[in-house]
Amino acid sequence: MSIALAVTLAALSTVQPSCSWDRPGVNPYTGNANAAIDRYTDLPPSVRAELKKRIASKQPDDMVSITRDAITSDTNGAYDPAIRDMHFGAASVCHSVTRNKWAKTRVEPAAVYCAENHCILVPKICGNISRISRPAAPVAHNTEDDAGGRAPILVAAAAPVVLVPAEAPALVVAPREMQVAPPVPVAAPPAFVNSAPPFEVQVGLPPPPPTPPAPPPVPEPDTWAMLLAGAGLLGWLAKRRAA
Repeated sequence: MSIALAVTLAALSTVQPSCSWDRPGVNPYTGNANAAIDRYTDLPPSVRAELKKRIASKQPDDMVSITRDAITSDTNGAYDPAIRDMHFGAASVCHSVTRNKWAKTRVEPAAVYCAENHCILVPKICGNISRISRPAAPVAHNTEDDAGGRAPILVAAAAPVVLVPAEAPALVVAPREMQVAPPVPVAAPPAFVNSAPPFEVQVGLPPPPPTPPAPPPVPEPDTWAMLLAGAGLLGWLAKRRAA
């Protein structure tokens, strides 16, 4: 169905801001399901086409139970309890629907058809095509239950905490004193006095000591033998002369 035709159907339908659905089944929807979906002009065309296909094939995504204060599912948990844009009669639409006069124990089954994040509610008792919202995804944390298993605990997401760092104290750097090393005295070379006349004062290293005389040579063994032989010869000659 074209966009122009959908806008025309929406204009021809009677839209009421608020209605009471206290007696389900008294004023069922008698129009066409495709025409009802096309009246939801805020939905993208691809979403409307998918919803029509699912309703025509009678393959709901979920089965729910409608009570006075809730819309619950055995598989997907609880939906938003508000019902909106419900179709009555041939082409009447009620934007906000209340069921405050229901008995607390009353339960009406309904089929749910969803495409992306958009869901259509079709109560079994009257076929009043309307819209509901998917349940918000809770944050689950596992914890051990009394039987020793693990059961999920649903907690609300906490608001982010923004930490504002405290101002760091200013760093004061004290000036460092400059330390100057004391001067190292330089020793002057010793002065030496020459004892030989004339006396002279010489600065620097002392004069080298005099060279000692060379020791007399030590006679070799052959020299001693020759000396003894010579002495013996002289003694023999002297004895011969005396004779």
